[in-house]
Amino acid sequence: MEKIRVFHFLNSGGGGVLSVVRNLLLYKQHAAIENHIIYTINKDITPTFKALGLKGAASEQIFYYSAKWNFYYTTRQLAKLLPDEKAVVVAHDWLELGMMSNLGLQNPVVHFLHGDYKYYYDLASSHQASIDKFITVAQNIKTTLSNLLPERINDINYLRFPVPNITFEVKPLGNNIIFLGRLTKEKGYRLLAEINHLLLHKGIVLNWHIVGDGNDDKANKLNGWENAANIRFYGNVNNEAALTILTKMNYFILPSMAEGMPVSLIEAMKAGLVPLVNDIEGGIQELIENDITGFKISNNNPVMYADCIERLLSQKELFIQIGENCTLLANQLFDPIKNTALIEIEIISLDESTIGEKKSRRVYGSMLDQCWMPNLITQFIRISKLIK
Repeated sequence: MEKIRVFHFLNSGGGGVLSVVRNLLLYKQHAAIENHIIYTINKDITPTFKALGLKGAASEQIFYYSAKWNFYYTTRQLAKLLPDEKAVVVAHDWLELGMMSNLGLQNPVVHFLHGDYKYYYDLASSHQASIDKFITVAQNIKTTLSNLLPERINDINYLRFPVPNITFEVKPLGNNIIFLGRLTKEKGYRLLAEINHLLLHKGIVLNWHIVGDGNDDKANKLNGWENAANIRFYGNVNNEAALTILTKMNYFILPSMAEGMPVSLIEAMKAGLVPLVNDIEGGIQELIENDITGFKISNNNPVMYADCIERLLSQKELFIQIGENCTLLANQLFDPIKNTALIEIEIISLDESTIGEKKSRRVYGSMLDQCWMPNLITQFIRISKLIK
């Protein structure tokens, strides 16, 4: 059986994208598929990077680039990491798509749209001539993309990604709540301190567990968050540690401003937590039904968050039932083996008979990014401008 070499491109970020790729490798079903990882690292931002050692990866390569380089030089160097034109490119971000479009490479391309953001729709639209299949992680993302690219509707698929099932002990009614994500305004992190204050005013003390990148010192100081005795900061932890922490929690809070299909929410549901989430478009609408599988909070209203927690603490049966419903639904929809197999079928279906000839199309680059211009000249000019 001829091997199908699949190259997943990842930047230095973690989060949901990394979880999706990690699980696709971990639960590989088709014997012909051989998964490879290429990390694309902007060395101006991340000077050093260590491969993550993902289980199931046939190889892991690190590609360093600089924003000061000629874009054609960058993509030509990146393209050298692909063995031939049969290698399947699984694109999760802009650089690999820019390589395919600007160079006009003939490789099969699958583009994952992970978020219900303009950024992802712009990527899909700008590079559609180089993309053979689109995989969206939520139904509303498929609908939006289909309306944006009606001529490509047959190439747009909504496929749920794999998420491991989680073993845990049934939780008694408790007071442990977890926020898992980047500590940013966009993820709603600054709202947590206000919810905590409202709960304390009600005489309710929750143990807050904050897991994720960053430290919003300004928000902490403004809200007195850094001095609160009922807060624990874990920082950035690996996926195994995060899942272990989840199994000890009671509530999961996600006050994010925008999401695709939040991996952390699915993991929390599989671990039997009760979710409290901002009522936004995306996968949340597929997963959360009020009083059944959690609570959707209109307009991210902190009072409503506090009131829902107060209600759960007074209704043990409701708390237990929602936790059971969450585990059942998440395990049913995000089966790691079944979902991996379905995604692999889409990858395997890409062959010479389904892919037309692709042409070079310049999507990125300024006057300094001409295909004929030496990289040293482009780099020298850009560095000189920075100095001035």
